[in-house]
Amino acid sequence: MEALTLSLIDQLTPLLYLLGLGVVLSLLFSLVEMFSIDRVLKLVRGRRAFVFLGKEAHYGRLHIPPRSKGGFEVFYEDAAVENPLSLVAFLVENYHETGNERFLEKARLILNYLKEKGALKQDVEIEDVKIDPWAPPSLVSRKVYPNELGDLWMIASFVDFMSDEERKRRWKEFTSLYSRPFLKRLKRKVYNALSYVKDKVASSLTSTVSVVTPAVPKDLKAHLEEAEKKAVTSLITQTYDPLLENSIGRLVTVRIDDVEGERKLYQGVLAEYSDKYLYVLDVDYRLQMIATFSGTVRSAPLVKVFGRYLQLGDHLSVGMKGEEAVLKNIWERPIKVEKLVSDNQEVKLNKVLFPGEEVRAKVPASEFVIHYEISLEADVVWPRSKAVIVGLGDYPPDILGSVLGSVKLRDLRKIV
Repeated sequence: MEALTLSLIDQLTPLLYLLGLGVVLSLLFSLVEMFSIDRVLKLVRGRRAFVFLGKEAHYGRLHIPPRSKGGFEVFYEDAAVENPLSLVAFLVENYHETGNERFLEKARLILNYLKEKGALKQDVEIEDVKIDPWAPPSLVSRKVYPNELGDLWMIASFVDFMSDEERKRRWKEFTSLYSRPFLKRLKRKVYNALSYVKDKVASSLTSTVSVVTPAVPKDLKAHLEEAEKKAVTSLITQTYDPLLENSIGRLVTVRIDDVEGERKLYQGVLAEYSDKYLYVLDVDYRLQMIATFSGTVRSAPLVKVFGRYLQLGDHLSVGMKGEEAVLKNIWERPIKVEKLVSDNQEVKLNKVLFPGEEVRAKVPASEFVIHYEISLEADVVWPRSKAVIVGLGDYPPDILGSVLGSVKLRDLRKIV
């Protein structure tokens, strides 16, 4: 009997050991995953940006929670909150239902803030707020769920809309890209090396489990192998791409599928990459605009913008001379006029107008729509499903030396 008991204990010991190992690895995976965020999204977390989603653009501060599987939230700011009076009315209603003074204090605080930011008229008082069940609800954010990421075109921070503080931070980011400290470069090399071998490490662990526990049931063995792989992968989350690694901090050419359904080429400085995203700085992004002319010109972005009232200035002046429309660039930057549309007829121009230049076109009617583009400097996050780095836009020092031949490598390193 004693021998039988010892034999049973000997058989169960490996199984109990593996069960404990599986639990520990699963907990480790969960803890690491709890703090895991895509390394590109981590760089833009908390910043204000335009999120181009489908045919809409949402502006606000980015909130990227861990374990969101790539999803994130855009919080609108200031006067761009939609239907703000409904928010105040909701708090007032809670006060009437509960008698809790905190709801009333919060309603007054938000009301004063919205009046200060211009979202509500100055003469609105808390006593004027009516609880209207038919009023449209308030909206202070836009949640972007993982299943919507296929509709995500880009996340862009336009320099024109940055504060002085944001612009200073941006230049610091540029500086650190061009002259990364030794410790940061060393850390990246170590992580890249670990990332390169992580699959082999996970494979080795799986082989070890199979050899040590041949008698373990298949379902349990599969669970243990999965837990081990996830633990290793979570601890080593760095993505390594040798064709992109040498492009960090350098000018690159990016081919993208844009929100208008067109394939375009852009240039910028690659700041970071991950499995899902590319982060490219200093991009001259071409924003699609549309203007209607019926005696006066009214312009707006092609996409519907939420979260900010865009003030892009006046770009074009339009005059009629007989059957000809005269379009003049009155902006301080170049503009590309693509086409005029009137009575279901198109007049294609595809003309770049520099400041002060004009173009003429014969139109069938005195009222028409102008499709044109403006260029705005931006730092852009592109999904890798819609963007591909075609190649470098400039030569690295060692390659440039071999290309030019007559220039010494040490001289190149002084200027590159």
